[in-house]
Amino acid sequence: MRSFTTAILALGLSYSLLLAQTDDRPRIGLVAHGILDLHHASFGQLPDVGNCCPSFTGGTGSGLLFGASYLTGLSKEWLLDVRAGYQTGTADLTERESKLIVQPTGQFESATIRHDLSASFNRLAIEPLAIYRITPTVGLRMGLWGGFQMDGTFTQSETLETPSNVVFENGTRTRNRAEGTIERIATMNLGLTVGIGADFPLDVDRIFVASPEVLLTYAPTALVQDLSWSHTMIRAGVVISYSPIDEEEPISDFELFEVARTSLLRPASETLPARMISATVSGLNESGTPVDKQSVRIEEFTSNRIRPLLPFVFFDEGSFTLSPRYRQLSREQVEGYSLANFYNLDAMITYYQLLNVVGKRMQERPEATVTLTGCTDSKEAGGSEGLGTRRAQVVKNYLVDTWQISPSRITVEGRELPTAASNEADLDGASENRRVEISSSDMSVLSAVTSNDTMRVFDPPGLRFGLSVSDTSKLKSWTLFVSENDRIIRTFHGSKAPPSSVDWRMSEQAALISRGTRKLEYMLVVQDSSNDVIPSASATIPVTERTLSDKASGGGTDKSIDRFSLILFGFDRSDLTDEHRQLVDKVKSRLSPTSTVSIVGYTDRTGSEDYNRKLSEQRARAVSSALGFQRASVAGNGEQLPLYDNDTPEGRFYSRTVEIIVETPNR
Repeated sequence: MRSFTTAILALGLSYSLLLAQTDDRPRIGLVAHGILDLHHASFGQLPDVGNCCPSFTGGTGSGLLFGASYLTGLSKEWLLDVRAGYQTGTADLTERESKLIVQPTGQFESATIRHDLSASFNRLAIEPLAIYRITPTVGLRMGLWGGFQMDGTFTQSETLETPSNVVFENGTRTRNRAEGTIERIATMNLGLTVGIGADFPLDVDRIFVASPEVLLTYAPTALVQDLSWSHTMIRAGVVISYSPIDEEEPISDFELFEVARTSLLRPASETLPARMISATVSGLNESGTPVDKQSVRIEEFTSNRIRPLLPFVFFDEGSFTLSPRYRQLSREQVEGYSLANFYNLDAMITYYQLLNVVGKRMQERPEATVTLTGCTDSKEAGGSEGLGTRRAQVVKNYLVDTWQISPSRITVEGRELPTAASNEADLDGASENRRVEISSSDMSVLSAVTSNDTMRVFDPPGLRFGLSVSDTSKLKSWTLFVSENDRIIRTFHGSKAPPSSVDWRMSEQAALISRGTRKLEYMLVVQDSSNDVIPSASATIPVTERTLSDKASGGGTDKSIDRFSLILFGFDRSDLTDEHRQLVDKVKSRLSPTSTVSIVGYTDRTGSEDYNRKLSEQRARAVSSALGFQRASVAGNGEQLPLYDNDTPEGRFYSRTVEIIVETPNR
């Protein structure tokens, strides 16, 4: 026993050197023990069972314990382990008695009588243990043991071992045979436990841990009422415990930004982890080619804009709850709602008003009806019956409850994949198929949003941030911040090490860059596995701006810029739809002999870069052919410098577009 315990201790001590730290996550586990029972006795017979034994003094037995464990930390050194389980135990008690007997010849002779008593017990065991860590992985165990004894059985006999030529009065060499249930068994058996054990993680995250241990339990209370019979258990076994990794509460962009800025103010004496973090910036032209510009010029132009509405509402996997991305109103807000309030906003912000646009237009067009078709991806289709229908019903409920549209004007349908499904082999494609499609009997319900507003043109149109980290080992995440004073304008995120560069089309956040801005700031921040926040130095991008009022006061010529977007190109398609042709006809009516026309095709990130560039050019040429303007410049930019955030399905759909830019000098 001593050598076994020493081996466990030595193994645990050496293994602990391999572990940097432990954790105190609560753990649940399964316990399995083998038991050696040492019995202490001083009685002659069981209650109501005849036996001629002067006194049983002890014996041994064996048993098993199977149970469950719950372990939680109390402090850095102390843990609490509460266990419960089913336990078996046996006892084999044997005593030999010497007596003088008279032989038939009249001579006295010594005889040996063996008294045997075997018993078995079934218990429900409860054992709260305190564990004291003597190393990060080796701990001493100490606590209480309680056995609720459910039943006990026995067998007994007396055997005449010597001499061989005599028998008992019953004519045999065995007497007092009996078996049955032990009467007056003690309901509760109590004891004290001490022991030692070691923890061996079975995986790097310590989700599963094997803890071999040796325990000694001394139980001085009687096993049977009114009998002096107790026992000591020596147990050896293992606890296999499980604890999932805690889901860390994600830190918000604002909190991370503040922590990073505070870190930059540390005194020089407070050193950061030894990593070199840096970020640089360069300009990008419209085609995504780098240009030698480290400053930004913003110019305002009067503009007519047409923003198509994407008639799809997207859902998270397995969900039929509207995403908070979609702007949802209360009934009170509906009363004062005007479509003019957001016509000057970015196309994506306008899209997130989709359900309110549909609701408002249906109020204005009492004869219009809509059909809502709920769709699923292929994985959902196999495991959630009717999910598409429930998604469509949620959209209907919003239009009925909030916009007071008659339910009879809204038809709900459900299907699996959409008719024009995206590629299910790609995760992006699957997320695009989880949607509700909206169609209407009145085309104006879903028609494009037209506005006259002020366009801000950025030169260069995009920026490329070069990112560098000298040591990427143990990095957990990275974030690039673009800010104006204390306001965050744009963030880029990723896990593990950052890419060598990220690109940003500034018009995507034009509404967040306030007029009069003189500089933008950028900073790369990484977090490592120890949750240390390590920022690069903050750098600036100079900004100059020329407004419409500046132009008016300065004289000279100006121009207006009309911008028209065609979306809803099918996945991997370049042919024009009827809706596209209607929009092209509107563009024709805006052209003048002095107009300059640019037609630029785009794609989302799906597919290879070369293929996407060709596809975007095919789309642009199809539009140019339909427009029939001989002097138009045509280009395909593919996925370079994307128009919208491609991490969302709606951002990818809006990126599958052709933009027609018409510049006309003002007279």
